[in-house]
Amino acid sequence: MTARWALLGLFGLVAAGCQSPPEPFRPLPPPDPYLLHRLRVDQSNGSEDRSPVSILGGGEETASKAEQAEDPGNGSDSEVPSPLGNELQLDHVLRSVESNFPLILAALEEVEIAAGQVQSASGAFDTKLFSKNFFELDGFYQTEEFGFGVEQPTTLYGTRFEAGYRLGQGDFADYDGKKKTNEGGEFRLGAMLPLLRGGTIDPQRVAVWQARLQEEAAWPKVLKARLSATQKAAASYWKWVAEGAKRGIAERLLRLARERQEQVRVGVEEGQLAELSLVENRRLIVDREAILAKADRALQEAALTLSLFWRDEAGQPIVAGIPSLPEQFPKPRDPEEILIPNDVQVALTHRPELRAIEVALSQVGLDRDLARNERLAQLDVGVFGSQDVGNEVNDPDDKGPFEVALGVQFQLPLQRRKARGKERQALAKIDKLEFELRYARDLAVAEVRDVVSALNQSWVRVTQAEENVQLAGRLEEAERVQLSLGESDLFRVNVREQQAAVAGSRLIEVLSEYFRSLTDYRAALGLPYDEVLSPDSPLNRR
Repeated sequence: MTARWALLGLFGLVAAGCQSPPEPFRPLPPPDPYLLHRLRVDQSNGSEDRSPVSILGGGEETASKAEQAEDPGNGSDSEVPSPLGNELQLDHVLRSVESNFPLILAALEEVEIAAGQVQSASGAFDTKLFSKNFFELDGFYQTEEFGFGVEQPTTLYGTRFEAGYRLGQGDFADYDGKKKTNEGGEFRLGAMLPLLRGGTIDPQRVAVWQARLQEEAAWPKVLKARLSATQKAAASYWKWVAEGAKRGIAERLLRLARERQEQVRVGVEEGQLAELSLVENRRLIVDREAILAKADRALQEAALTLSLFWRDEAGQPIVAGIPSLPEQFPKPRDPEEILIPNDVQVALTHRPELRAIEVALSQVGLDRDLARNERLAQLDVGVFGSQDVGNEVNDPDDKGPFEVALGVQFQLPLQRRKARGKERQALAKIDKLEFELRYARDLAVAEVRDVVSALNQSWVRVTQAEENVQLAGRLEEAERVQLSLGESDLFRVNVREQQAAVAGSRLIEVLSEYFRSLTDYRAALGLPYDEVLSPDSPLNRR
């Protein structure tokens, strides 16, 4: 009866001292749909919501994109129109990035790697099957011993359970008498319980908990890859759109000069213009042809950069051609309609690098707790019960119906330098990570404020640039009318056309800067483009 109470007492200690693993780390919060919608770039607005600057130069004098596509000088043979429609929009590119961009797919493999680490670390608690057999074939004593059993490590306060069966037959020496069993063999059950070191925490449990944290830390890496990829993709897209707009301006200037050549020739024949006017206009044509060639190269370069992000379903890059260019920039919105209240707090909540450091702090905290536990003495207590079955083999029988053994194991390194050194390392790592977290928070706040400033300034400059384009256009048209009346000359007309072109280029640059700032603002807040995720995106497995 006493033996049975000893076993029950051991199991009671296990249940009372059981420590559950740490709570799962707080996952990254899903982005608020309201915030995502507020930051969305709408490229499907009607003409009344468009910017007054056309991508291809604007006005009735602009050639159609179909005519441009027939011109072999407008792009390389590898350029193809957008398969999603006549215009390639930002959402199309971002959807492609989320589904097919290699670096995002590579980051997703970090999640699978971490899941494999969890599975591997959990192997420390696998059930172990063992067998022990010994045969003494020749000698004074001839014996046979068979044995097998299972051992089960657990997370229950570090307790290890063991059960097995043993059969010992033959002639045993008196001092080996316990090896002999009844004819039916001996069944054995026991448990080992660490009272101090390895009780609340041990290396095996820490390995599992840290692997789970590493799995959680993989998702901030995925988000960081998404933010970086979509930010670069958006910047490449607006660069491509801007270069297409500048090319449209260069093409418009060339077309004006070519169309004016016949008008100048008639003016020379009628004596209204000097003969050198033909040479001057021809010089303008040659000069503007060179400018258009340079614009073609810039557009092709931008398209190639965009192709790193704009991919087909097989993941192959697509070089977008001129027919895919949007007709106009989306109309920019007042930053008051875009900026998010408490955006700094949003950034501190969603930025993946902050979450990664927080996970690392949790992991190092486990190292610290383990090191402190390893400074304790090893004091393990074990209780084992055994029961023989079958006919008796000794006369008189010296085996009781039920046997219980109690064991105590103690060990303590006096200096405990290993554990103290580990604790010292862990405390230093915690301080290091806390300093890094502080700086990362400061950096995130500074980036948000800087991008807000850039967005506000670009909005002001957009208004100024739009007015400049309108004024330059009016002067250009007035000068052209003066030329038709014989009250101006080619030099003054060329100056007005160049001023209008410069004004248009500046507006294009400001618009591009505005939309890049909007993308940078979104990335600074740590908000991905979840609203453009395609249904088959691998990111939906989260």
